[in-house]
Amino acid sequence: MKIYLISFLISIAILIITMVAVYETADYISPPVTTDGHRYMPTGNVFIALVYGFLSAILSFFISVRILRRRQKR
Repeated sequence: MKIYLISFLISIAILIITMVAVYETADYISPPVTTDGHRYMPTGNVFIALVYGFLSAILSFFISVRILRRRQKR
């Protein structure tokens, strides 16, 4: 149970870090400004950040569970 809690906390931290990094990168590459200078809500950039954030969180959860199980067996 302890392994899953630690892995969950690690994956939440990875989720937050990845979402912020991907959103900032997507916002830099595709800024939410129209041709005449008006700003709008960058829903596409938010969606991209959510997708990559959740994928990285799932991947980090499985990797951290594997690493912690190996350490526990020793």
